[in-house]
Amino acid sequence: MLVSPTMADDIVSIDQELTDLRSTYELTPLAVTVPALKGLHERALFLGHRRGHPAHRSALNAVTSRVGALRADALYNAGEVSLSRRISGHSASLGKLSGDPHTYANARRTQAAIEVYEGRPAFAMAYANQADEHTPAGVACMASKARGAALAGVGADDVYRLADEALNAAYGLPRHDHGTPGDEDPRTCSPAEVAYSATLASAVAGDLFRADGYADLALPHLPAGFRSVILAHLAVASVPVDLDRAVAEARKSLVLSPTPFRSLSVPLANLVKALRPYRHSAPDVMVLAQEIDAWHGPTVTTPHPDADFV
Repeated sequence: MLVSPTMADDIVSIDQELTDLRSTYELTPLAVTVPALKGLHERALFLGHRRGHPAHRSALNAVTSRVGALRADALYNAGEVSLSRRISGHSASLGKLSGDPHTYANARRTQAAIEVYEGRPAFAMAYANQADEHTPAGVACMASKARGAALAGVGADDVYRLADEALNAAYGLPRHDHGTPGDEDPRTCSPAEVAYSATLASAVAGDLFRADGYADLALPHLPAGFRSVILAHLAVASVPVDLDRAVAEARKSLVLSPTPFRSLSVPLANLVKALRPYRHSAPDVMVLAQEIDAWHGPTVTTPHPDADFV
């Protein structure tokens, strides 16, 4: 085993690079962020195999957890669901070992978000329930509970109650803890991002009126990727009541995010399924399905270069 007299400096360096990546995360293509986060994560993991002062071990566990959670989020949107789950689970373990409730809640937030998008509400809510709701990331997990409840078929009124509790908790945080939507900072929670989750929860629950209300709060403050996911969910919720709106919202969503990512492709797939009964009676439905296929582009069958992570 090697002794690293600069372990503390290495930890600070990794943390600073992570902060820099977070600041542009929502505006940078996945083709750039995925390899950048892989390199940073591998540096942190390698550092963990070196001998350092015991006092530095908790800090190293925390920073490795935070890097891993952001990498898992990027991998998920790149379509690497299994690898994303493994890395986020490892990040949660390191977060717990670090003793930092913010870092641990952040990893659980990532895990809950993955399972919400993958339609596994029991897992999503179990992960969210393990986060300390006194932390900003834990408040974000409250919003995941609302989405999990909607997926589990809980009534719209109960989903609304859970979503409102999450939103009130987010607005109740000090302003310096609000952060930026999508920055994945363990010590911040954006009310706009919680309103985003509340929109999705109400839309999944079939409560289009409340979903529109939450969307009004969220949309002006969110990056394009978040806005496109909201529009896709509103499109699905609109199908039973306003077919023209469903098609129009979906098309706006595609324009906002011309490059595919999984948290948008999932609701778009649900939309295509919901529109299937109308494919012969409404010509726009078939056209939209073709537009969504074109948006997805060719299917990639080669394994991801990160698939060797253990």
